[in-house]
Amino acid sequence: MTAKRLGRYHDVPSNNNNNDKSNLQSYFRELASLYNDNSKKPSLDRSKPLFEHKRTSLQKVFANANKAIDKSTKFINKIKSRQLACASRAKSIPGNATIRKEYIRCGKQMCEIEHGPYYYAYWKDHQSKKLKKKYIGDHMPENKESSDDSTNNLLL
Repeated sequence: MTAKRLGRYHDVPSNNNNNDKSNLQSYFRELASLYNDNSKKPSLDRSKPLFEHKRTSLQKVFANANKAIDKSTKFINKIKSRQLACASRAKSIPGNATIRKEYIRCGKQMCEIEHGPYYYAYWKDHQSKKLKKKYIGDHMPENKESSDDSTNNLLL
């Protein structure tokens, strides 16, 4: 029995009689039954569109907008928490304190930039007669703000 190679169906017998036609039909039926077998999942679901996983340009714009909204919300929450921390530190400052806005150097040898503004409270302690300094933060507490923002020294 000689076999004629037909691409990937090389096991198909190639005799030229009527029995061969029935053999071919049964062979291809067997192949079709293997393909349609429910135990083996097809790689493509023909009921869904081919390119469903790709997003449209409008969906991409909305996704990017949602990411930007999330980032800005996190940033705003970070600023609010800093403001609350500054306000809580400012509560412990005595009433005779002076609040100054200062720019400081970070201490790195290569850095020549003055960072800030940072707010510090200065007051004289009555018992020890020494000048005290306390860090408030990078946000001026709302209850300690003066009406004139052009001055560096803010008297309370």
